[in-house]
Amino acid sequence: MDGTVCDLGVAARAIQNDSILLVKEAKGRYVNQWGLPKGSVDPGENIESAVLRELHEETGAAGSIIGLAAVRSTLFKDKPAVFLCFDVQLESPTEDLVTDEISDSGWFKLEELKGLEWVSDTMHNLAIDALSGSRMSLQPSCPLSKSENSYFVYSVNKHSGYVS
Repeated sequence: MDGTVCDLGVAARAIQNDSILLVKEAKGRYVNQWGLPKGSVDPGENIESAVLRELHEETGAAGSIIGLAAVRSTLFKDKPAVFLCFDVQLESPTEDLVTDEISDSGWFKLEELKGLEWVSDTMHNLAIDALSGSRMSLQPSCPLSKSENSYFVYSVNKHSGYVS
């Protein structure tokens, strides 16, 4: 049985001192527009590794996943397109990186978001939600398994809660 091929993307949502970390696109159809550090999941890569890789490639920062913040689903070229946004905790500072993909990065307060050119309404709304009060993330749990492959389950349960 063949599975469905899917366009799978991830984003990292990092908050510090009432500011959100954003990156500015350097090329492509979103050139000079702002969004969360993001990208596609590579073949053979799990989504948790992909979001932390993209965070590092685009900002120089290392981080850890706090939880799953949002899921966007749509169709793109007649195939499912799924985008997963994760709340992350930075474990190292960002760097002033300029790459072929990213021309700038920075920290923005809620009142500064409206004046930016955005990659998408989804990115803008995710940033607003993150800075508008308490964020809710589905926290991962790693269930017991007889399999050697680790996996994560994100669910609403007694362990899920508000993230500061």
